[in-house]
Amino acid sequence: MEETTPKLISYMSESINEISAALSAFQGSVEQPKLEKEVKVKTKTGGSYSFKYADLCACVKAATPALKSNGLSVCQLISDGKLVTILSHKSGQWFKSELMLPNQTTDYQAYGSAITYLKRYSYCAILGIVADTDDDANLACGNQVEFKDRGQHSQQPAATSTGAQLKEALEELGRCTTAEHINALWQKWNKAVPALCTKGTEFYQAVSAKSHSIQNQ
Repeated sequence: MEETTPKLISYMSESINEISAALSAFQGSVEQPKLEKEVKVKTKTGGSYSFKYADLCACVKAATPALKSNGLSVCQLISDGKLVTILSHKSGQWFKSELMLPNQTTDYQAYGSAITYLKRYSYCAILGIVADTDDDANLACGNQVEFKDRGQHSQQPAATSTGAQLKEALEELGRCTTAEHINALWQKWNKAVPALCTKGTEFYQAVSAKSHSIQNQ
């Protein structure tokens, strides 16, 4: 029987001396993006605090001049359910990162929003730039989080997630018996409370586990 060798996934080119030097120069010269968005967090204990972040547009705008001057570029692709972010140098050397995307639904607007969210984190991670302050995992823990645009012209509604909504969503998920039921439930909550369906939250993880369980039945 012919032996097969497992396919190894490489996250960098064979040589990285030139791209490493260029990335170091980039990080020493880049102006960090302005944190023009604001998030207000209401904790389970009744307290509250705020933190700020920069959206993807602000991150790209801040990084582009320093990328260009150091012979670097960033490319983001979608392939096989993954977001692939590639940092390339003019020498041909490169770094790569991969991030699993959430399951696609027919709510393409919500799916596109999730991709943009993950693109921002992947873009900043591969460049080592800072686009937000730490929310101490409050959103993932079910605390109420309110997103606000600090710009003068923004009229976007706030997106909130409360412990009561999480409990209701989990109870509904427990009653789902088919993949179609789960998909309908996901679309309902993703439209009503987008923050509840953010990748990594308790509801997101519960939906993923339930879907996997049903598929394996």
